[in-house]
Amino acid sequence: MRSLTVRLGVLAVAGMLGLTACSFGTDDPAGSDAGGVTTLRVANPTPVVSLNPFAANSADQPTLTVVQEVFETLVAREDGKLVPKLAESWTNPDPLTWRFVLRKDVTFADGAAMTSADAKASLQALIDGKGPLAGLWAAVDEIGTPDPQTLTIHTTTALGTVLSNLTLLWIAPAAKVADTSFFDAPYGTGPFKVSSFTAGQTVDLVRNENYHGDQPKLTSISYRYIPEVAGRVTALANDEVDVTWGLPPDQLTGLRADDSLTVSSFPTYANYYIWFNSSRKPFTDARVRQAMWYAVDFATISRSLFDQAGAPATGPLPAAVFGSATQNPYGYDPAKAKQLLAEAGYPDGFTTTMMWSSGCCTNGNSFADAMISDWAKVGIVVEPQELERATWLDKLLKLDWDSTMTTGSTVTGDADFTLARLYLSTAKRNGYANADLDKILLQARAELDQEKRASLYAQAGKVVWDEAVGIFPLDLNSNVVLRKGVEGFTPTPNDLPDFAGVSLS
Repeated sequence: MRSLTVRLGVLAVAGMLGLTACSFGTDDPAGSDAGGVTTLRVANPTPVVSLNPFAANSADQPTLTVVQEVFETLVAREDGKLVPKLAESWTNPDPLTWRFVLRKDVTFADGAAMTSADAKASLQALIDGKGPLAGLWAAVDEIGTPDPQTLTIHTTTALGTVLSNLTLLWIAPAAKVADTSFFDAPYGTGPFKVSSFTAGQTVDLVRNENYHGDQPKLTSISYRYIPEVAGRVTALANDEVDVTWGLPPDQLTGLRADDSLTVSSFPTYANYYIWFNSSRKPFTDARVRQAMWYAVDFATISRSLFDQAGAPATGPLPAAVFGSATQNPYGYDPAKAKQLLAEAGYPDGFTTTMMWSSGCCTNGNSFADAMISDWAKVGIVVEPQELERATWLDKLLKLDWDSTMTTGSTVTGDADFTLARLYLSTAKRNGYANADLDKILLQARAELDQEKRASLYAQAGKVVWDEAVGIFPLDLNSNVVLRKGVEGFTPTPNDLPDFAGVSLS
């Protein structure tokens, strides 16, 4: 087993060797060309494998980071409050009906007017796509368009999450939404449109000249996937990129000392977690899952790998998320882990696997090494499986795994997005099924009283935590590193860096 120091050293060397292939080039300093063209050069830490926000990648953070510049939503969350975006207003004629009045002054990038037909087609595509977000809309039985500016959503039961769910419904042209080739270079009503896309490598956006809002100061945004931390750091130092994020904390001290860079760190709705496939032995037994948690010295690992990267988690949701609640902590207790394993019928431990996607997580490989080392001490042999992101996502959705390590964000800021979307039995996301938990989550989803919803989600979080459906070691801070001259960037807690308001000086 390689030490953490060796692992980080290998990463650094690999990054230096691989930088040339990932370089943006140096003949475009500060992202500016003659003629006033301003291009923000972005080094994203995880690959963008799809620009379709209606199917398998509808909750994928790399996908959402880009599509938020291209598409817009009916409702947005600003400063913790839900506010109109493409919708002007909304009402509840009755507990099962939501009526939205849409803006009249909005066109798509091709000049066509945005209407309720586009909103209906987009919501139907999200539901029909049966991706990770489809379950949020399971109660919908009718979507109406009484006129071009009115959308109605009727549900079979009261749905208290409609507004927060709509913050992730991207509105695309009705005539294009079912055409998979459209998402090779999609456009929407947002400030940018896609000019080129190579899955897993690059995305180039250009300004949408038909944008209904204030025109962005940037003429284009160029995303390039640079997987190695050292590669992204060196690209910043060499003025080959203007911005990157998600760097490990051990890199930030040196970057803060560089007068040519600005480092911003801030809390987010994101957390680190390790899921167990509860439909696959030995993880069908909660005692085994709990043993996996007790067996790892997360406090020591956090001090070593995640200083300033976040705070120890106190529940399955970050503290800033609506509906989160503090749970009883798991301590480091190898003897307790061995006892639980013996009670579950595994006194000598067992052999299993853990998968994750390349570049998925801050210090991901080193974190995996440390956990695997601790698990081995109680007889649990874990084979590491680092996969390309597209392969990992495919296996994840098919439940073709023993355990998986990843980070995730409650992007809407509402507990339902994570707890109900991922832990309802019908979601089939981690093999866990609990009728009592289902009852709590469905009751919370149907509740219109927000205080009652929060109480119900606290109960649901306790079940997920106590049953060790996963291990939740860390609530994550995020960091963004900008070259001097990049102005107007505003951090958001949803872990989706938004560059629409950025300018270059």
